[in-house]
Amino acid sequence: MNPAEAQIHYPVLDIPQPGQRTAIAPGVWWLRMPLPFALDHINLWLIEDQFEGVDGFTVIDTGVSTAQTKALWRQIKDQFFDGKPIVRVICTHMHPDHMGLAYWLTEGMWEGENTPAANTGPHPEGAWEAPLWMTLGEYSTGRIFASKGMANETEAAPDGPRATMAEHFKRHGMTSEEDYQKTLQRKDYFTGLVPRVPQRYKRLLGGQSFQMGGCDWRVIPGYGHSPEHASLYCAEKNLLISGDMLLPRISTNMSVWAHEPDGDPLGHYLSSIKLFRDLPTKTLVLPSHGRPFGGPSMPSDLGGIYTRVQQLIDHHDARMADALQACQAPKTCAQVLPVLFPRELDFHQFTFAMGETIAHMNYLWHAGRVSRSLVNGQWQFQAQ
Repeated sequence: MNPAEAQIHYPVLDIPQPGQRTAIAPGVWWLRMPLPFALDHINLWLIEDQFEGVDGFTVIDTGVSTAQTKALWRQIKDQFFDGKPIVRVICTHMHPDHMGLAYWLTEGMWEGENTPAANTGPHPEGAWEAPLWMTLGEYSTGRIFASKGMANETEAAPDGPRATMAEHFKRHGMTSEEDYQKTLQRKDYFTGLVPRVPQRYKRLLGGQSFQMGGCDWRVIPGYGHSPEHASLYCAEKNLLISGDMLLPRISTNMSVWAHEPDGDPLGHYLSSIKLFRDLPTKTLVLPSHGRPFGGPSMPSDLGGIYTRVQQLIDHHDARMADALQACQAPKTCAQVLPVLFPRELDFHQFTFAMGETIAHMNYLWHAGRVSRSLVNGQWQFQAQ
């Protein structure tokens, strides 16, 4: 446990084993699914619900599309659903661990291949058709990223070769040909974990309230980690489903991507998490990774939402101070990366670290604290 995490209050809750569940509140269940990354799990949430007159369950986030995750979902259905259906699926955002199986859960856990076309006849007995709820920014971006046709069109466009992540990282100082080729090969990463996205959805809006499990829940929008993240807050149950916007142990990734190379995701993220300060101090936070934290069992006002928001602000302030110090002479982001991430990284982690280093430097550039110059085809940053 790192020093910052030691300040966080964790209520006594059993971490659910894959395929099992832990009760959080009446009608609210915590599930955990494995991930094939260094970050090896995602928390999902199951709400006992009645939607459009049908008793069943609302699922919040889905896990990635793998045979293992599907098998665990079938286990949960067989053990705990008591014949009831999933009545809707809500995805906090479009990243693969959050919406990878949205197509499959909304379509009744089809057996067989990834598309209903591979299954002849009507839905099998016991299957269901449930709506997908997401924000417009998340749904549309997920549709684009999951589209092989869009990927082929982008690759064939006149500016396509310049718009790859490999070229993006190269412009920010990545010099290894091996890393360049590995980055190019990641073009199928998203579609491998999100084979497709449902063709229809219901739009969630920031500030919107809706009924779920007999209670009002409010959408709290968030930006920076993803296009239009939706966290969900229920005052009656004292719960915040924070998605990836507020995690207890690690800082959420903010990356600058090739399609928006001058973006400021870190600035958007820091502005977004300050909205959580409007919630009650002892709200129980249900994050997508790590353990639920805060809540009414806190012995004081420390250890919950307010503590974690301030920790994250302080963390990024410290990282930006480190970056500024490193840039007393001109530096590329690849040269700044080991200052911000001074540990050994696998390639998957490297891509996230590179994107986040660019995010820190873009933040400083937009704030006028560093200058940016293109030198021999690479962006160099220098403290002002």
